Amino acid sequence: MKEGAERIISRILEDAEAKSRAIMAEVSDKTAELDKAAKESASRQAEKIVEQARKEAVESRRRILGIAELEARKEVLAAKQDLIAAVFDRSLDELLASDDQDYLALMQRMLLESVISGREEVVLSAADQKRIPAVFWKELNELLKKKGKEGNLAPSTEPREIRGGFVLLAEGVEINCTFESLFKMLRDELEPEVASVLFK
Repeated sequence: MKEGAERIISRILEDAEAKSRAIMAEVSDKTAELDKAAKESASRQAEKIVEQARKEAVESRRRILGIAELEARKEVLAAKQDLIAAVFDRSLDELLASDDQDYLALMQRMLLESVISGREEVVLSAADQKRIPAVFWKELNELLKKKGKEGNLAPSTEPREIRGGFVLLAEGVEINCTFESLFKMLRDELEPEVASVLFK
């Protein structure tokens, strides 16, 4: 009877071992399946992350290039504006440096066109006060009389901080005929033409 019990116990142990191996094999298969699924999911996630990062890198590059191009255009435009301003400044410098005969002829023409009554006061720069002789005013007033105006135009004793041209004072009203203001008005009109010559 002892032998029969041992055989039963042995059989039970063998069956338990077989079941245990089967369970372990099933667990191993399930683990392998889960591992494979996890790796595939991780791979898909990694691909998504890489694709998203690539898209973001492309977009970031596009934005950076756009900003860089905009900055470059701004710098080119600023350089062009500086160059145009330099052309106008140089033109004004050349006008101020022209010989006395040409300069006085220009001033006379401008005054004859700007004077209203012929009794205005003419405000000049300190340099022009020295540059324009007394005979200039005498001749100018004679020309104004011939045009039917009073001919009592006189330079102001007080100079202004202007580079050239003049300011007419007439009954409390100032008429700005300085070269700076004239060049500023002309610049708006002439700038496209100057730019087309400079930047062909």
